[in-house]
Amino acid sequence: MAAVLLKQPAPPPDFEAFWQAVVAESDALPLIYERVHQPDDDTPTHRVYRLRWQGADGKGREGWYAVPLEPPSGEEAKLPGLLYLPGYGINAAPINENTAFPHFVTLAPNLHGYAVEPSIPYSPEYGYFTRGIESPQTYVYRQLMLDSILAARVLAAQPEVDSSRIIAAGLSQGGGLAVMLGAWCLLVRLVVAELPALTYWEYLLDATVWRYPIKEFADYMQATGRSREALLATLQYFDTINHAPLVRVPVQLSLALKDPGIRAPVVFSLYDALPRPKRLLIYEDLGHDWSPEMHTRLQEWVAMHL
Repeated sequence: MAAVLLKQPAPPPDFEAFWQAVVAESDALPLIYERVHQPDDDTPTHRVYRLRWQGADGKGREGWYAVPLEPPSGEEAKLPGLLYLPGYGINAAPINENTAFPHFVTLAPNLHGYAVEPSIPYSPEYGYFTRGIESPQTYVYRQLMLDSILAARVLAAQPEVDSSRIIAAGLSQGGGLAVMLGAWCLLVRLVVAELPALTYWEYLLDATVWRYPIKEFADYMQATGRSREALLATLQYFDTINHAPLVRVPVQLSLALKDPGIRAPVVFSLYDALPRPKRLLIYEDLGHDWSPEMHTRLQEWVAMHL
């Protein structure tokens, strides 16, 4: 089996100008939001709201917003805010043992304009990997980053949140978006990226066996005749490895050795490209999934750096 080279950052010439324009556009968006409380949403440990705001396209967005019922004794009036970004699909991450923390307020946004309920399972008809991929200006992940930066602003504006302690986290797609926020969103002070996707696209598009959702790229190329190289010309703007040298904050990454998609060369390439401080956790028996240890290690990383 041939060795796989690690990827080095190689951003397009206008990479920084492109992203500075995205940041300026997102920062100029109006901050319009409301909170709705339905008692059945609460958990034994958290009061849970449906936080709604106006997205980058002028349409509504919604996220779960969870406030600890009993912050630790002596805790200051405001808590760190955790922006828990969603994995691939049109859902928000739920508030559960993965995403609810005793010391943090959590916002888990749906970035696609859908309500947080009902939860819609992935199927290729709801896929969006190739939406607008003809250019970086039209690619769907430009819109998702606009809304991710806006969601961080919404979180920072909440009365329970200390806006100087915003954490960006997520698994898979959410981890990739969190790394990008670490480069471009000045509100974000810490990143935790579990099994980060949106990373080393060349490796992902060289798959010998195509599975959904990555198979969406193969379907698109077959349907349109566009080449892998044409897709990569856009995807370079949205590869976390090209963002990594610009990350300003501590980053914790994780790798699962049984993950069929986000393999070791993907995560090692991102880790190598990041400045310090950084930490890489390796889960030997985990696939592309959540581990209870991630909950503990996220809190450790926050305690070390915030």
